[in-house]
Amino acid sequence: MASQSATPSTATHTSLKNRPALRLTLQAVWMLAAAYVLYMVAQGGSAYFDRMFRGTNLFMQIAQFGLNLFTFSTVEIFSDIYVLLGYIGLAVILFIRRSDDWFAILLSILIMAFGVRLTSLGNELATAPASRYWASPVMMLADTGIVLFGWLYPDGRFAPRWTKRLVPFMLVTIILIYWPGSPLHASRLHLAAYAGILLAWYAASLYGALYRYRTRASANQRQQIRWAFVGLMGPLFWFILFSLLTVLVPAFRDQDTLAFAVFQVTARILGIFMFLAFPVCLTIAIARFGLFDLDLIINRAIVYGGVTVALVSIFALLLILDSIALNLLLGGQGITIGMMLSAIAAGALFQPARKALQRFVDRTFYHINIDYLKTPAGEKGGALHTDTITRAPTLFSGYHNLSLLGRGGMAEVYRAEQTTTQRMVAIKVLLSNLAEDAQFRKRFQRESQTLAALEHPNIVRIYDYGFENELYFMVMEFLNGDNLSTLLKSRGAMPPADLLPILRDISSALDYAHRSGLVHRDIKPSNVVLDSTPTASRAVLTDFGIAKFSHAMTNITASAVLGTFDYIAPEQIEAATDVSPRADIYSLGVMTYQLLTGALPFKRSSTGAVLLAHMTAPPPDPRETMPGLPRSIGQAIQRAMAKNPLERFATAGEFVAALLT
Repeated sequence: MASQSATPSTATHTSLKNRPALRLTLQAVWMLAAAYVLYMVAQGGSAYFDRMFRGTNLFMQIAQFGLNLFTFSTVEIFSDIYVLLGYIGLAVILFIRRSDDWFAILLSILIMAFGVRLTSLGNELATAPASRYWASPVMMLADTGIVLFGWLYPDGRFAPRWTKRLVPFMLVTIILIYWPGSPLHASRLHLAAYAGILLAWYAASLYGALYRYRTRASANQRQQIRWAFVGLMGPLFWFILFSLLTVLVPAFRDQDTLAFAVFQVTARILGIFMFLAFPVCLTIAIARFGLFDLDLIINRAIVYGGVTVALVSIFALLLILDSIALNLLLGGQGITIGMMLSAIAAGALFQPARKALQRFVDRTFYHINIDYLKTPAGEKGGALHTDTITRAPTLFSGYHNLSLLGRGGMAEVYRAEQTTTQRMVAIKVLLSNLAEDAQFRKRFQRESQTLAALEHPNIVRIYDYGFENELYFMVMEFLNGDNLSTLLKSRGAMPPADLLPILRDISSALDYAHRSGLVHRDIKPSNVVLDSTPTASRAVLTDFGIAKFSHAMTNITASAVLGTFDYIAPEQIEAATDVSPRADIYSLGVMTYQLLTGALPFKRSSTGAVLLAHMTAPPPDPRETMPGLPRSIGQAIQRAMAKNPLERFATAGEFVAALLT
């Protein structure tokens, strides 16, 4: 449920807010660790290329395979670069956003070290005689970090508690394996023994995570553990698979064989996907389930980072395949043509891949099941290409003196006088170019039928509707005031004393509609119009174009977005099949917040971020913007905007009553 992620689950004992000295010390440690990692990467570049150009046996086998050294180097370099970007990028975000939490700082350092540990560059430095002494601490820290991760994640406490006693033994073992002068150094061990020792500690780490998952973790922490360890299975499976293949197949260890070259290329390409599984899944665990409160940045990082890695991998694969084929056909020009074809293919795939991946991430990990990349229904800007404005004033029998009042993305509204009664009316006309679209036509007709079935003083009244001279129209009562959106723009925030009478009227209209089995699904200031007469004034609810009867099973809007993003309830974002009247309560709470403060509660830089905030961000207290508001108003708005519909008010009337208590 989206409400689970509203509050970060990091335990308070990990906070450094009240320990400034320790906070500064750990921040300095992080900066030193980051500088050390970057220095190691920079130094490793020269050693990496030196090894590549000295690998004559490998060069000969790659040439026999139909490639050249540049092509193989491209695959290997890209695999290292993007693995490092994935790990170091997450580590930096984690530190920047939560440098006030010791567990977040520790996790950030461990992620950086583990990323280097997985690369060819890191392993090259750890084995080269000139660099192995100063590179070995990173390798130690990486494997130590993975074991500690299982024992500490996600709350910073050891589970089970007795695993704390294993830490010294684990540290000694890993130091002996990676310290070059040790008799148990990895280079002196048989590969099976080396792999067995590490797997034993990995198994102990996994045991700790399973123990926590089964006995101590909350529901939210279980989700965090599940995603994190699904991600760890990527590097672990790669380690097991290619270690076993190296042990079981002697040709994969012999640099004088073609099998060795093929094995190396395959390992590099698969490593991109399998190694990045951990930072991606850990990112999802942090963002989707509230750990460290990293929600809005992460979604975009997953999408664009994933697309970049995927397209780079596709580029490398196409480069290899093209080069093999074209070198055979064209000789030395094959590599150039292969690169050109790969670049064209990657460019053509970028936009479709980006959109597909964004939808996958949003729906799978954030439960955003509406396609917000599409223009919402009724906002297609069709008014710029329609002749309705020139045709409508002369095409409705029984009405005259038509004058345009306003134009939207779906319809135009005219003021007119009814010939028989001389009363003023408003005629809403579906844009002529949209009348050819079955979806818009059905939506317009549905609104007419819905309003005809309702009779309430605070719901706009409909007198007539139909189809005449190729135009769909509805005739409604004329409201002589502005809508609340217009008033908000001209006057700013409204005092509670002015707003409460309006909310009473709208809550009365909503409760009546809900009792009639209707959910409005688009409550917002522009759909509330003020109307004044010589005897009284009232607020009137309009625009029932996407309203839904609770017993209706059809969805006339098909794939169109239901609701307006700034006011939409979480269950509408999840595209729930059964949206209850409490969705209107949520939107009413958002609207009330905006009218009282002059600003939306969730103001974000992108549509995806707005939807994610509705799903995960705690409802803000309006008193933070308007300190003079009574406590009851702040509490009532926050309850109306609860992520879980069952935690909201049951009726709009209850909400307005709570504003007054």
